[in-house]
Amino acid sequence: MKRAAWPWAVMLLMGATPYLTLLALGGWWLWQNQLFWHWLSVSAACTGIIWIAARWFHRHQKTPPSVANKPDMPFSQRDQAAWDAVESLTQTIKNGSREGLDQPEAWLAMGQRVLTTVAQHYRPKAQRPELNIPLTELLRIAELVCRDMHQQINEHLPFSHIVTLEDGLNLQRWLDRLRDANTALRIGRVVLNPAGGLLHEVKGYAQDKVVALTLPRLQNWLLESYIQRIGHYAILLYSGRMAIAPERVGGLSSKSRQDLVQAEALRNTQKQEPLRILVAGQTNVGKSTLINALFDSPRAAADVISCTAELMPYLLEREGQPSGLIFDTPGYGEQTGWLSNNRDVLDKTDLVLLLCHANNAARAADCTFLDAFHQHFHDRPERKIPAIILVVTHIDELRPPREWQPPYDVAEPNCAKASNIRAAMDTIGQDLALPTDTDVVPVSLGKNAGMGSYNLDSLMLVMGRQMEEADRVRLIRCLKNSQDQSKWTQVWKQAANSGRWLLRKADKALQ
Repeated sequence: MKRAAWPWAVMLLMGATPYLTLLALGGWWLWQNQLFWHWLSVSAACTGIIWIAARWFHRHQKTPPSVANKPDMPFSQRDQAAWDAVESLTQTIKNGSREGLDQPEAWLAMGQRVLTTVAQHYRPKAQRPELNIPLTELLRIAELVCRDMHQQINEHLPFSHIVTLEDGLNLQRWLDRLRDANTALRIGRVVLNPAGGLLHEVKGYAQDKVVALTLPRLQNWLLESYIQRIGHYAILLYSGRMAIAPERVGGLSSKSRQDLVQAEALRNTQKQEPLRILVAGQTNVGKSTLINALFDSPRAAADVISCTAELMPYLLEREGQPSGLIFDTPGYGEQTGWLSNNRDVLDKTDLVLLLCHANNAARAADCTFLDAFHQHFHDRPERKIPAIILVVTHIDELRPPREWQPPYDVAEPNCAKASNIRAAMDTIGQDLALPTDTDVVPVSLGKNAGMGSYNLDSLMLVMGRQMEEADRVRLIRCLKNSQDQSKWTQVWKQAANSGRWLLRKADKALQ
């Protein structure tokens, strides 16, 4: 190749001669008119400004959001831990060596590393957890990653749909041939026109630096997209979600079917697993009264003496169609085994309304319930923890007791009653060690001298804001039931297909 390089160099020099001559004559004219140094200063200043601006944009410009970021899908606690590990691995690989990225083996090794990282969260006791998957699902994850990467590259890389692999190889061969010729051209430029050649070298250096700033960003984008796509599908794969048909998620579970029958005869139009809302609290805190107020009609028995002896489901409707189940629960106390008696319903809960009496300072039973609640879901990392809405009841009994002139602004209290309501909300939240972003809604469920219940509209608004999160919890809850049904359906389908194949073989053999 070196022997054949000089003809190319000669032709390139012949083609560049007119332009080199123009540069030389232009530089001489500038020198004769005493403008050369002004021109050189302006050129150097422009090059410097471009270089400084490129560095500034590189440091301060935010990385555009990648479509490979966390997918919009419900994550259980174990799923979230696996995704955090994938993001940490992404940063480790991006900060590591870039050698070998032009080889397919390097990308395959990265993919296996991501699979192993995710698999360890779901199969911690397996020696080779990444291999503990069906072959068909492994082929499917490869298909999905290739599809997504094709879409990413096709949408974001210019000319990726035009330039072929052969074009790339030909371009590389041309660059190899022209490398020596380019060196000769640069030397000739400096010899014929030292000032222009020097300026061109400075310009080329600045351009190379700008390219050097751009290429790592492109590599980071490709690496992040590739790793996080594999991580996303690996989480679906090892959690068992990939094997479930989307239309099967949310199918009616046996437990909810029984509760719907108890609440009301199951309607033929019911096709989706309903949201399940649990109303919990100490005895006589107002759980049954709240349910009656939400329905705007008597549904649950409510009295001064606790009336709810067992779990009672009530059907919520929207536009005449069942939309959810709300459960009235027996009041718990400091010595009661509430969780042991209701573990099954707690396991199938999507949203919790925790009621606390504003004038009752005894919070030990509530703390016991919350500790057992969090421990219950801590032991089930495949589940997503339901959101909790704290409902502070009996606020009308706070001091001054005879004052009741709602509405009360608890965000910026302007009277003694509003200040005491705000203080009760803050105190209960601190006593129960609830997260600062927990929704706390004060309500009054009494008759209030004919004025009726107060602030239920705010409670309904907060419940509405939590519906999207509750629906994510519902989808995660339905996964296990859907996984079992999908697995046995596939087994029966495979058995039927195998049986038909054997019958055809036997029939041919008999013929």
